[in-house]
Amino acid sequence: MNTLPINIAVIDDGVNEKHYQTDRLSYNLEITHDLTVCERVDYDPFLPSHGTTCAAIIKKYSPEAVLSSIKILDSSSRTGMKAQLIRALKWCADNSIRIVNLSLGTIDYRDFNEVKEAVDYAFEKNVIVVAACNNRNIFTCPASFERVIGVRYDFIEVLNEGEYTYNFDSMDGINISACAKHTLKKYDGTDIVTNECNSYAAPMVTAHVFNLLRKNPNIGFGEIIDKLQQEANRKNYTECIHSFGNCKEPDIPVILVNNNSLDNFEKGLTGKFRSDGFNALCVYENIKEPDICNGYINIRQFSNQQLPSLKKSFYNIFNILVPDILLLSYDNQKSDIMLMKGIMELDSDIEICVYNILDVEVKSSYGIRVFNHFDDNQLENLYSYILELFEKEEK
Repeated sequence: MNTLPINIAVIDDGVNEKHYQTDRLSYNLEITHDLTVCERVDYDPFLPSHGTTCAAIIKKYSPEAVLSSIKILDSSSRTGMKAQLIRALKWCADNSIRIVNLSLGTIDYRDFNEVKEAVDYAFEKNVIVVAACNNRNIFTCPASFERVIGVRYDFIEVLNEGEYTYNFDSMDGINISACAKHTLKKYDGTDIVTNECNSYAAPMVTAHVFNLLRKNPNIGFGEIIDKLQQEANRKNYTECIHSFGNCKEPDIPVILVNNNSLDNFEKGLTGKFRSDGFNALCVYENIKEPDICNGYINIRQFSNQQLPSLKKSFYNIFNILVPDILLLSYDNQKSDIMLMKGIMELDSDIEICVYNILDVEVKSSYGIRVFNHFDDNQLENLYSYILELFEKEEK
């Protein structure tokens, strides 16, 4: 049985514990740029800060919570390094922290793999991570990861203070929409109301997770998710589901890959783009093991199951994942009718046909080129040729 106190770590720009009278901190640490973990000293405990507000929101809904603070963000710029976040997550996992509140993250795909490794490490040590979505409401690491409870604020304002709703089948991995307005009392007795943003929605959900664990300290991640679903506010539920504001039409290169012969061809080509700094995504009709960290996704996650549309799915992918290049992998001998119809209607820039294990044909507005006796060297030549086609389009 787990008899340790439930310790919540706020990883942010530091908690100044006297501003909202949030009580003594169990740990009050700072992770420096050289990744040293040290006691936080020489700060004013009465000053406001982002982390201070997050801590106060947690205490509002869970007065008995034990809080810790891990400062990784610069107090003025509120920026930090990926390595500091990774160090903080692993420190929490190694020091019996049960819940982590994160009102920060990264939207740079190049950070995803390393941060995911740290999240998985914490998950295996029974740490529950509650993380806010980026305020642009696009795919956010780690909030959008499967082993994290992702939160955004209720931007259409149908929820009251303290309420949240659960987003089933969320395309961007954000589980919960929650009210971000909270009335807090400062040390001088005056009240403030927090701004509406994702980072002030997450701490309330962190408090809900604490309350669940306080009743049953031994429940796991899956059971917590079940409880959050059961206790979610259902009023106007469908209106709280994420919808895209200020969406843009896709204006990036689209490459169709008709492949029924070469295993891992698409992954190899996607990897070439990503290693060169392009946020390339390969969309599969039904990939068994999608891997967003390496750019492999299942189109069905981004489609309306009742009324599937390839164009709408691409629209969703473009606005959620913000790629530079999209590849669509299909097999014209096996793909379903709806997908093939969508492909015919799609305005693609390049079509690659893998006819057999030896020959790869590339079609574009500049003509057709065939790469014979295809191997790893030919993949490099193919990639260089595609870049040449892109350069021609830009002129």
